[in-house]
Amino acid sequence: MKSLFCLLSLLLLVSCKSTSLTPINSGSDPKWTGEPHYEVLVAVLSYSPELRAIFENKMVEALKKEGIAAVPSFTVMPKVTSLDAETFTKFLDADPTLAVLFAQATSVQKEQTSSKPEDPNVFSNLFGKGEWDTTFVAIMESALYVHGQTDAVWWNRVRLEAKEKKIDEVAGQFVRNEIKSMKQGGAISRLK
Repeated sequence: MKSLFCLLSLLLLVSCKSTSLTPINSGSDPKWTGEPHYEVLVAVLSYSPELRAIFENKMVEALKKEGIAAVPSFTVMPKVTSLDAETFTKFLDADPTLAVLFAQATSVQKEQTSSKPEDPNVFSNLFGKGEWDTTFVAIMESALYVHGQTDAVWWNRVRLEAKEKKIDEVAGQFVRNEIKSMKQGGAISRLK
């Protein structure tokens, strides 16, 4: 349940101007040579169907631009409870050209600050003062799994800090960062 809350929080992050992505670590298995023409299932752990769809659709679109066949998991596994190791193992065992790109937030901190103070009145302390801005800091982990490998063949961890409001922008920036890391780690070329 904690992971579900974390991912929801990530996808509520915003604004290019106030969003920062700081790399923590990234890597790939040098022994993985890749199979031609993988089909990638993009899976995001989120209890909100809307937020899951936003992230998965953006990642699928980015992978397709790179020439990789990809499918959002919500189209074949609509229930978020089906996103688990057993399901992914069965999926990967079905065909050696299938892959799973899985993402989740492992740690989220939230800070709220009042941006526009109200004139003090008798009710100020009951309702809070002014408008509230929410900033999230999340450690995001992504990993790529393929048939025949028990460990991830590519992984990436970043610290994401952003203000809440524009989900599309933060998801887009995060996806661009993921594609860049996948290219640097050789995952994009080995998936083709």
